Amino acid sequence: MSKTELKKRFINKLEIFYRNYGSEWTLDDFVKNDSQKEYLQKFLVELAEKKIISLHEDGKSFTILDLPSHYHDLI
Repeated sequence: MSKTELKKRFINKLEIFYRNYGSEWTLDDFVKNDSQKEYLQKFLVELAEKKIISLHEDGKSFTILDLPSHYHDLI
């Protein structure tokens, strides 16, 4: 899977999970593959800078603060 496709799927899951199940998550809830986790960990930092999520101190868990669909420049 390309990195762009991985980001798109992750953003889509963030949207669905936030709307339906709440705001507290970890990367383990979204992906199992270690290389994908490593890549998405870096993407979490970008999302935190845009105030879409609040990244917790462990660097893997986070709180969703805003819907990703409100932002058009994520990918």
